[in-house]
Amino acid sequence: MNAVSIHITGIVQGVGFRPWVWKTATELGLTGSVQNNFDGVRIELFGDSAPFLEKLENDPPPLARIDCISVSEIEGETPRDFTIRLSEDCGEALQRISPDIAICGDCRRELFDSTDRRFRYPFINCVNCGPRFSIIENLPYDRPQTSMRDFELCSECRSEYKNPANRRYHAQPVCCPECGPKIEPENWEKIWLDSMAQGKIVAVKGIGGFHLACDALNPDAVKKLRKRKGRESKPFALMVPDLEWVKTVCEVSAEEEKLLLSRERPIVLLKILKEVGTVRRIVRGAFVESTLSLEEIAPGLNTLGVMLPYSPMHEIMFDLFPHPAVMTSANYSTEPMIHTNEKARKKLGEIADVFITHNRGIINRCDDPVCAVHGTQTIVIRPGRGIAPVSMPIDSDACVLAFGADMKNTFALAHHGQVTLHPYIGDLENPETQAILEQAIQRELGCFKLTPDLIVHDLHPDYFSTRIAQTFAQKLRVKSRAVQHHHAHLVGTFSEKAVGFSFDGTGYGTDGTIWGGEVLLYDSTDFKRAFYLRPFALPGGEMAVKNPQRVAVSLMRQIDEASLRRFERDEGVASTLKLLESGINCPMTSSMGRLFDAVSCLLGICETPTFDGEAAMRLEAAADETECGDLAFSIQGGQIDWRPMIRDLIDEMEQGVSAPVLAARFHNTLAEIVYCCGAALAKKQGRIPWVFSGGVFQNRLLVERIENVADGEFELVFSTYPTDSGIALGQAVIGAEKWVSK
Repeated sequence: MNAVSIHITGIVQGVGFRPWVWKTATELGLTGSVQNNFDGVRIELFGDSAPFLEKLENDPPPLARIDCISVSEIEGETPRDFTIRLSEDCGEALQRISPDIAICGDCRRELFDSTDRRFRYPFINCVNCGPRFSIIENLPYDRPQTSMRDFELCSECRSEYKNPANRRYHAQPVCCPECGPKIEPENWEKIWLDSMAQGKIVAVKGIGGFHLACDALNPDAVKKLRKRKGRESKPFALMVPDLEWVKTVCEVSAEEEKLLLSRERPIVLLKILKEVGTVRRIVRGAFVESTLSLEEIAPGLNTLGVMLPYSPMHEIMFDLFPHPAVMTSANYSTEPMIHTNEKARKKLGEIADVFITHNRGIINRCDDPVCAVHGTQTIVIRPGRGIAPVSMPIDSDACVLAFGADMKNTFALAHHGQVTLHPYIGDLENPETQAILEQAIQRELGCFKLTPDLIVHDLHPDYFSTRIAQTFAQKLRVKSRAVQHHHAHLVGTFSEKAVGFSFDGTGYGTDGTIWGGEVLLYDSTDFKRAFYLRPFALPGGEMAVKNPQRVAVSLMRQIDEASLRRFERDEGVASTLKLLESGINCPMTSSMGRLFDAVSCLLGICETPTFDGEAAMRLEAAADETECGDLAFSIQGGQIDWRPMIRDLIDEMEQGVSAPVLAARFHNTLAEIVYCCGAALAKKQGRIPWVFSGGVFQNRLLVERIENVADGEFELVFSTYPTDSGIALGQAVIGAEKWVSK
């Protein structure tokens, strides 16, 4: 074909696609044009297009993700050269928004090159790195549609911006010290260094919002940050100067190293070395030996959340202060992350001693992503900056808006054969977070010029997300549908027929009780509850979640009075028993998450958790990984009976068996339960995949034990998004396939 039109969809804007096309076409002696529009990217080529299409398929721009390429013949007069045309603003938006990208190697070299005009400029970027999602307001992705419209390009930057041979060609955030954003105060580098040395708390404005930072090697500073932020024992993430420092404190596999150094630069949960030595640091110009106070940073845990510098500003900060710093989201506990200068100074005045801000606007706040590696698989615990928004193909062209769950909320939007998961928003119990969800959805729909065919939400009638979804449906005059929580967990992982293990803390069941220990036979449109954890009461409802002793007493009451008497330790037991006997506010649950909480409490590992998941996290951390024993259990009539396991656990406690050994046996027993349920279904259903999703499967030890027990006999599929942040994906797929497309 001597003249063709090429249409490309995917992540093809803001990633250097047009200059790549220009350079490739020019090198191959082709003429024509390339243009961004709401369909993605359109290319017209005159000449032999085969070599170009081969390079497009095998060697596209590094940050691009191509979903579809369509080629058709065209007619017309052959142009004299190849040009990049202005973006077209029409039609529905089919392209995807790129997430923010960590500083690239080329920009980092320039950042520390004293001869470069952007030397130590904290907003250096190019087409291969820098902010995207956090600064975009509308599509197509051009500078006037971003917060960079407030900064007029100087002559040198404009020359780079217009030169297709330059790697800053149409890099929308391109700027320099002469024309770009500024950090306030001007002497911010000295303030940062002095503040770290003096043990101060610093509020730092980054790419997607504010961080609160302090010297991680100063235990008094860490304690002060905990007290001021109201974060009693939830672990802090660290930003560290380099990979070498990470390896002095944590075990780092090849997969974890790759993830730490990736262009997403997430927080990675790493196992802490059994023996952590001292590290050298500079104090008032002299080297001294310091020890990382892990009990202040990650109390009671055996993992540490670590990330490397991902912005040029961070690179400068850790060039000045080459030591680990606590780098946590700037907010009070339960409140959303702050992203504007005005709100930071208003709300963080009692937390931060010092403020370092800048004047580049953040349109879309975006928290740091949190990831872990289980074997060779990366799981995303919090989809944030660099990782989200993320799109994946689905077998439907329907437009479906999914509102997710109340905790760890995200939303998803499916359209034109793709479903896109939005970055983490937060827990919706906070009214401000609810408003952020509504604003983000309105901006997303406006950006893509879409009206959904269907809105989907959780089955729980009292979820904030359910109410907001139903309000949206009424305003937009579209239908809404409810999706069961655990079905959504599983379909968001694997949508074909499978055996699904959905273990978490809370999910509204079709029978009106609280589910959470479910084995479902399911596909993308329906499910059958094949096995489930024997139900038990939650005395006081939500109060039992915050006080695992209440759950433990509830379990004991179902076993026998002798077991309960052995458990009596304080007055709380008697009051819980009275509540159970009354039956008032004692909802029934099959929650695996609450079973973890109760066992953690029984073993004396975590009796008063201060954040969601703490009891289970401490139980996993305490387990002796060399222990191979297990506990008794039974499965009868579809019920997984935990009573023999708890009775066994208490008997062995009284015989002097240690908590670490019993914690390990509990994990081993759950793995055996998984195998027994899966194998029983395999006899009837054949060798269909076993799929695992829900917050419990953040547990690395449990995943390893399940893999060991299965021993390659069955195909195991573990969710990339096991927490409630992945719920919206499953909701969108179920909505598209069950109610719209068929």
